[in-house]
Amino acid sequence: MEELNQTIEELKAKVSFYQNEVELRTLDNCPFIVEVGALTVGTDDTGKVITQNINHPTQFTQTAVDEILAMSFQSENDEKIIPKIYGKTEWYRNRLVDISATIKLLQANFSEVK
Repeated sequence: MEELNQTIEELKAKVSFYQNEVELRTLDNCPFIVEVGALTVGTDDTGKVITQNINHPTQFTQTAVDEILAMSFQSENDEKIIPKIYGKTEWYRNRLVDISATIKLLQANFSEVK
């Protein structure tokens, strides 16, 4: 039960961070987040485009997004994956909805276990 409680607390912290990102009203030079399947697109230390599973994804300019869209991404089954482009606020809002639903499910299960 302690692990479940810790997971819920970690998700709540993530909700708080994501909520701040949604509420922060700034003009971003790099306002886009790119997803390929369940992963976000980022860059490694050399600037090479990579896919990654992180909580704070890399944000890109329109020029960089255009370059990413010209690349080819494939699943493990060699199926073509078309990248999805999100505005920063939209991406964080979507994650907030998902995480909030997960917290509710975990809390419901946690109260049943008690």
